Amino acid sequence: MYTITNVGGTPGGEAFLLVTEEKAALIDSGFACSAGRMVANIKDILQDRPLDYVLLTHSHYDHASGSAYVQDAWPDARVAGSVYAKKILEKPSARAVIREMNDNAALLAGISEYEDRTDRLHIDIAVSEGDVIGLGTMKLRVIPAPGHTKCCTAFWCEEEKLLLSCETLGVPAGGGMVMPCYMVGYGLAMQSVERLAALGAEKILTPHRGLLEGEACTAFIENAVYWNKEFMRRAREGRRAGKNEAELAREFKELFYTPFMAEVQPEKAFDLNLGYTIPMLIREIDGE
Repeated sequence: MYTITNVGGTPGGEAFLLVTEEKAALIDSGFACSAGRMVANIKDILQDRPLDYVLLTHSHYDHASGSAYVQDAWPDARVAGSVYAKKILEKPSARAVIREMNDNAALLAGISEYEDRTDRLHIDIAVSEGDVIGLGTMKLRVIPAPGHTKCCTAFWCEEEKLLLSCETLGVPAGGGMVMPCYMVGYGLAMQSVERLAALGAEKILTPHRGLLEGEACTAFIENAVYWNKEFMRRAREGRRAGKNEAELAREFKELFYTPFMAEVQPEKAFDLNLGYTIPMLIREIDGE
């Protein structure tokens, strides 16, 4: 028996509390500016129970920033993430980007002041392929899933057929579309996408959008595979028709930055991600 609840403090900074009979884990930790609300939401659910883990799917600001605030509230909670994520969070340049993006998120959320704890972000448990996070009777197997970032990680519970996904699989954009989120290589991302799709998940926790079960889970995974391939097909077709980086970016933004997507991703963050993705695709296409 387990529950999964969105405890994020504001849209776009989602975090999900997974509670079993024995343990509790937070999946991602949202923005810095809304971390206080997130902590309060977690306390409302756990009451006097401890929080055991914070599981980071990757090191981006909207997924990792709240972990420093969580550990202030639950000092015994351990932050787990990939070996590569640990290296990223230790870099001053990465922390500078995290700080800038959190300031932008705060501005959009109408939050004028918040305590910056970016320099305290870290990972206590660096996990790799096949490692297991024990939540009592529930066991979560670590599955590296690079593509969105090099540090992306998913967690899989075979017994429950539950996949705690990461953004490499994509993010629902409404109307059956799934926004591809690969930023470090199409081929690398598709290996991860197809591996996650082959698990046979019956329940999937999607970043930002929450738990999908049954037919909704199946449809999301099928759509994720389709749109990850379709994104590259359209990029290849456009590039061979002579379209440049700006033209391709404009086309994909018109397609994927829907009102549904805007609910969970600020436009500046969307543009930043697309600014990595389009040049990467162009390099791959031009090198074919």
